[in-house]
Amino acid sequence: MVERIQLTLRDSKRARWTALVILSFTMFAGYLFTEIISPLKPIIEKSYGWNSTDYGTVTSFYGFFNVWFLMLLIVGVLLDKFGIRISTISSVVIMIAGGVIKFFAFKLDFAPDSVVNLGFFEMKTQIFMASMGYALFGIGVEYAGITVSKSVVKWFSGKEIALAMGMQVAIARMGSAIPLIFGAKIAKAFDVPTVILGSVVLLVLGLVAFFYYNMMDKKLDNQLIATKVSAENSDEDEDKFKLSDLGVIFKNRGFWYIAFLCVLFYSTVFPFYKYGPDLMVNKFGVNEDWAGLLPGLVPFGTMILTPFFGSFYDKRGKGASIMILGAVLLVIVHVIFFLPFINNVVFAFFNVIVLGIAFSLVPSAMWPSVPKIIPEKQLGSAYAAIFWVQNFGLWGIPLLVGIVLNSTNPTISPEKRIVQESFSKAYYEVVANSELKNAINITGKTMTEVDITNYSKAASAGLVENVITFAPQEEVTEVDTAQLRTNIYEQSKKIISAYIADSLDVKDIEVIEEKENIAFQSLNSSVIQQMSEVVAESKLKLNYTYTKTWIIFVSLALLALIVALLLKWEDKRKGYGLELPNKKEDKKTEEKEE
Repeated sequence: MVERIQLTLRDSKRARWTALVILSFTMFAGYLFTEIISPLKPIIEKSYGWNSTDYGTVTSFYGFFNVWFLMLLIVGVLLDKFGIRISTISSVVIMIAGGVIKFFAFKLDFAPDSVVNLGFFEMKTQIFMASMGYALFGIGVEYAGITVSKSVVKWFSGKEIALAMGMQVAIARMGSAIPLIFGAKIAKAFDVPTVILGSVVLLVLGLVAFFYYNMMDKKLDNQLIATKVSAENSDEDEDKFKLSDLGVIFKNRGFWYIAFLCVLFYSTVFPFYKYGPDLMVNKFGVNEDWAGLLPGLVPFGTMILTPFFGSFYDKRGKGASIMILGAVLLVIVHVIFFLPFINNVVFAFFNVIVLGIAFSLVPSAMWPSVPKIIPEKQLGSAYAAIFWVQNFGLWGIPLLVGIVLNSTNPTISPEKRIVQESFSKAYYEVVANSELKNAINITGKTMTEVDITNYSKAASAGLVENVITFAPQEEVTEVDTAQLRTNIYEQSKKIISAYIADSLDVKDIEVIEEKENIAFQSLNSSVIQQMSEVVAESKLKLNYTYTKTWIIFVSLALLALIVALLLKWEDKRKGYGLELPNKKEDKKTEEKEE
């Protein structure tokens, strides 16, 4: 016999979990765009001539408007004043607008000396446009984040709320994992603008998903009004949020502990997505095509573990203790990344696994704890205020890391360009005047100037990548730029000429085609080895040293642990119930089967 007593739509497991999936898909699209260029730092440096400060500037602008123009506080108030449905649509529209601007920043051609004068300082036009697009997108995705958080509370209050939040986070972070793992390969197969455009298309699909969700949300509100089951959850409730409620939120010490834990914790994880792939290339010797694979395991791990820890919190409690354990693991992870003598990729693999566990523990307990500290009518503004504090870290830490990395490795970017440009020039001249070009012309495959130029650029990019892997990396030395260019250029011509001469047999067309593939698409390993020796003899250092930079992450992790301990102490003092289970058994409102 099946007994069904349903008071509202949210009392149906199928309905509330369907709503969660719809909400989660849009956040999936938002998280994917957030990390879309994270694994592309080495590629962007080679293709667009950026340095670490340029990259750090663009990635830091995610939180620029949110922090300095108080946009997160504003959208939080708008959410509480005007409700979920208006906020869902407007947040995604903002995301799409920012994504389109960022796409054109990479798609359009800008003169190398093109700058935007902002009065007190100048920015390269491309950097400025990409930064503004990302900053606008940052408003939208954070607005969507607080809207989704309030929506989950609305549908799952008194039910499996931590599990639901964990599942939402898990699905969203799948969006972080995909570009980290596959972004570099896709960018090389196509180009950077194409990768960005694909993520914008997903945001458009997320907008469509939110329209469908709004129909469900409207139906739920009508039921809440009709049944008067939970008036405080209805957007039409008379006890609306008032601006004075912000004062109540800001006077709550528990709120500030949650907010500070959030900013410290996320500042050690999200910037890791931005710089982790580059760390894997420069410290652990991972090929840049797959440099994002290990950092991509972090969000992939959270997809599995966050719902598990959320379910544990629902049933057993121990929320404050879970956050402390996550902070302890975070300290261990960043100390290991900091230590310069740990450079084996196996250690990096296990370290990101531990980071994934830490990144599952803290959010799975932190976000469901907010409703225990803040009344529901103030939740939108409370989440917005927490996200606002968090955005100080998401704005400042990537910028700080980029500046410190650049200042502690001042010769890397210019010397990479010298090697790449000198080798490309030599490669072009040798191929343009070699028997290889003539042989290819005989077969009917005419080599144009554009063909040779493109091949030369591709070969020189591969050279720099492989030199970082194979060549001994010397300490920074004073370099005579003009002499360096001459040395690399002359020795490159000798090595490439010898290689092509040894590889070419113009009598056999099939052999010619095979040699073309070898010569132009992937340089022979002997050429890479010899060129690596040339670079090493020049006492160049082409890989970034992250040791001093990583002190930033270690410090943030230690502070996060201290704040987690203070939060547990505050819970004991105020009795918020962070150590108590979330789920309330209510047999009258669940579907029961006999």
